[in-house]
Amino acid sequence: MAERLHELVCAYKASGQGLEAIFSRIAADIYREPRRYGFDSEDDVAEAFERYRERIRGFPARYVDKGVPFDAYLTVSLRFIARSMRRLRRQSLERDIVCERAERWNVETGEHVMTPCQDLSATYDSREVEELFVRLGLGKGEAGAIRAEAFRSRLVYLYLKCAWSADDEDTLRVASIAGVQADWLAAVVAQARRYLEHERERYERCCLARDRSWSRPRLLEARLCDEVEPARRERLTAKIGRERARYAAARAKFSNMRPLVPNAVVARILGVPKGTVDSGIYYLKRLKMATA
Repeated sequence: MAERLHELVCAYKASGQGLEAIFSRIAADIYREPRRYGFDSEDDVAEAFERYRERIRGFPARYVDKGVPFDAYLTVSLRFIARSMRRLRRQSLERDIVCERAERWNVETGEHVMTPCQDLSATYDSREVEELFVRLGLGKGEAGAIRAEAFRSRLVYLYLKCAWSADDEDTLRVASIAGVQADWLAAVVAQARRYLEHERERYERCCLARDRSWSRPRLLEARLCDEVEPARRERLTAKIGRERARYAAARAKFSNMRPLVPNAVVARILGVPKGTVDSGIYYLKRLKMATA
């Protein structure tokens, strides 16, 4: 007669040996009778082992014998996991439905943070450089050439400052306008990006928080449409108001974030004084205001 699972666990608690045999026995029992443990099918069992493998392996170590056999403890624990999986699956489905409705109705469009360098790099290519300089009021002749050369250097400062949002196409365009080698510009952009890793992680966390706070009120609105009990409708309405306020706060925080490379770092990478970068960026801001 096969040894009971409870006895195997008690022996493991006493000796610390036999965990793999217990885990194999647990897996065999669950796959043989998935509904007994709260799962709908063997596919759900496989998903549970994929998501919560280490948690299930830890059941024997966490079990404390207080008169209830390990089999009952295992059943209750696995049914809790099965309910958690169904809840996550339902929430995922609700999010998909809400997002699909939002796209179809165009209730609210996504927002895109435009950095200063994108205005230039996305608009001009190498064939329009001279026209660009004329439109910017840099003039012609020797004085205009000097101002144009200074503008090229300052454009590189600005592009490095906005290095995280740069891509290969932007780099080619800015290199053409600034009159520098694209390979060299790509290399210094890569250096600048290394200084933004920590800031970028914070930026992405804020972006994730904003997206989550966007979905919560819409999930609640979908549930409100199906709710008929007045008391529950009142609670849902109040919760929707709180979630909308959180979303507004998350949007405000996200919109104020700009993962920019400090001027001191740009100066260090290019081997120029920090004051040169400061004045160059300031000049470009004034130039943009004058041509707006």
